[in-house]
Amino acid sequence: MSALRMQGVGFTYPGAPAPALSDCSFAAEAGQVTWLTGALGAGTSTALLVAAGLAPRHTGGDRTGVVRTLGEDPALPASRAALGGRVALVLSSPATQLSGIAETVAQEVAFAPANLGWPRARIRSRVADAMDAVQIAHLADRDPGTLSGGEMQRAVIAAMLVLEPELWLLDEPTSALDAAGRALIHDMMRREATRGAAVVIASEDADGLLPVAGRLIVFASGRPAIDGTPRAILAGDQVWRAGAASTAIAGLARAAGVVAPSPLTVDDGVARWTR
Repeated sequence: MSALRMQGVGFTYPGAPAPALSDCSFAAEAGQVTWLTGALGAGTSTALLVAAGLAPRHTGGDRTGVVRTLGEDPALPASRAALGGRVALVLSSPATQLSGIAETVAQEVAFAPANLGWPRARIRSRVADAMDAVQIAHLADRDPGTLSGGEMQRAVIAAMLVLEPELWLLDEPTSALDAAGRALIHDMMRREATRGAAVVIASEDADGLLPVAGRLIVFASGRPAIDGTPRAILAGDQVWRAGAASTAIAGLARAAGVVAPSPLTVDDGVARWTR
């Protein structure tokens, strides 16, 4: 069974003139890093919110189709307890994920397992391990609200890592980090996949994800347009043929040593893009 499966999923935000997801179908497997990307508004972030059950529960809107997150429909109230502690969601704005009640970073990282009723000894051990893994042990006694953007991003990731989740859903998880920080988190995600977790990352960080992801799904118009291994996809011009080309895709191609195909003449160009 896939860790995450979407089949014919549609989702429209309240008042939106068009759906954010339309007939969206894909699956993510345990033990693999699955990389989602696409042009702005292509639907990758919304797909993660739907998979986590935040859309439509917190966003409002209408969802159709089948979603199975670790075998559960995350939109159903009865599924929340079944998925508790098993799914890690990291949003692109880490400040929105702070509990708001923790006085220290260590307490922030311990917040979720404490709510799940873990024994104190287990919490202490896992918190220490998680903070070491993202290199923030020296921030243990800091007020989470005083952290820099990069420090806060690491703290939020540690607060998810502590749970040893079965499924990771990450939206631009390294946007506030420097090159060393990005490499650290991407390597950690690779280790999480090796541990057996399913890792789904929506990101434009081509340099970091190209050597890490086993699978690339390029979204366009609210659904996957291309699905395969990153290097196989970037070795040709299918992203342009699928209408999924963007500055993000151009960056992916450059990272892979591929440039956009250039027709020799206007007639060649018309033939290439209209056939």
